[in-house]
Amino acid sequence: MIRLYRVAGAVLAASLVVAVSAAPGASAAPAACTWTQTILPLPKGALTGEVWAADGNGGYAGTVSFGADSPEGGHVVLWKNGKVVDYGNLPLPGYENWVTTTGVNRGGTVVGMAYQTPNGFPSAIRSRDGKLERLPELPGADASRAEGVNDAGDIVGGVETTVDGSPYWNPVIWPADKPGTVVKLAGLPATEASATGIDQDGTVLVEVDDPGGNRVPYLWKDGKARKLSFPGKGYDVVTRGISNGRVIGQVDYPSGSSGGVLWERDGKPKAMKQGVDIEGLNRDGQIVGRTEDPSWHVFGVWKLTALDSTLRYSADHGLDLHVSSDDGTIAGRTWKFPGGYDEPTVWKCG
Repeated sequence: MIRLYRVAGAVLAASLVVAVSAAPGASAAPAACTWTQTILPLPKGALTGEVWAADGNGGYAGTVSFGADSPEGGHVVLWKNGKVVDYGNLPLPGYENWVTTTGVNRGGTVVGMAYQTPNGFPSAIRSRDGKLERLPELPGADASRAEGVNDAGDIVGGVETTVDGSPYWNPVIWPADKPGTVVKLAGLPATEASATGIDQDGTVLVEVDDPGGNRVPYLWKDGKARKLSFPGKGYDVVTRGISNGRVIGQVDYPSGSSGGVLWERDGKPKAMKQGVDIEGLNRDGQIVGRTEDPSWHVFGVWKLTALDSTLRYSADHGLDLHVSSDDGTIAGRTWKFPGGYDEPTVWKCG
């Protein structure tokens, strides 16, 4: 099946404070938490930016844009220690001048995708020595995606080949201890699949197609795979993260509804209270995403499955949350009304 995923200096002197509200039924007193918002700097000439990943220790990775018609296009950037590192885009012929970012580790390695011309197929990339480079692919590959990286430097994702005349995604790892190689994950069901994340202990999160083409979550490590069960009548998942033995994802149900799910370390799934579109998970079980509020303007911070606090649009600002960092911060983007550009944004609970 076709796999669709999200597409993927100094700070401002005056930080902004976002009002939060306590979630009904929360066990603690979340009203004591005030999320303080800080806008990250853009490289000179860049118009917009967005945070898509965090290293868990004060570093953030994302993309910036110099404008749709600009020769600079979009760049991968890393924000760390008050500075912004601009990795540019993939400096190879046959590629668009825009990129997406999916992960970063504590060593500063950023991973993501560049896009081929003219077909737009993705190619997995990583940062090294101040620039971006392609990752190797399986023989006969048409496309590839890098979806996650751990602190050891292992990168995971998928490589698309052609099988019986049709595109076929293979789950892979680019092992840090074997530079320049790509390895297909063995021990999984013999169907189309793609790796979507990797934990610090090397456990890989994989989406595996069942006979009906629905995506089923698996955990893989050292050649052994374990299937995660769905809650209730759930049948399809978009996995969104793995950290410290926990997994989050977005599950579809026969009723046509979907919702956020947390798989605890024992593998048991639990529904996220009021979680409609969850995106980020940290090692302590802090999760961010959009709530079920029908306005689509209210975002949540969960402690495991319990909604702990909310952030919402203000009269003059919008926001979007993607990242829950191991240091407790959260990140994404904000923009001003009317017509403001996206700004890379980090929030800290004060």
